[in-house]
Amino acid sequence: MKLVLAFVFACLPLLAGAQEKLPKDVAKFVEHAQTCEHFAGEWDDNDKARQREIIAAVDDACGQAQRQWKRLSAKYAGQPKLQKIINEQANDAVRSYRKPG
Repeated sequence: MKLVLAFVFACLPLLAGAQEKLPKDVAKFVEHAQTCEHFAGEWDDNDKARQREIIAAVDDACGQAQRQWKRLSAKYAGQPKLQKIINEQANDAVRSYRKPG
């Protein structure tokens, strides 16, 4: 888990630099969407504790990104450049996320 968090935090400055010109809400969405995609691609059958951590991270990041995606799509509907970024970042993990239970 520490290695994954170190990787995510190491990438944040790169994301922040690329997102400086984006509105804060769109930049936050991009961050959540990328984190969602990262954790949705992980699976660890051998370590049940790690798997619970992955599921919690997916629920958090994907849930937030999906809610943001719907809200931002409506908010920036008249701004093609932002709409393109939002649509590109709404990856399969964000679009298909369903809260378990």
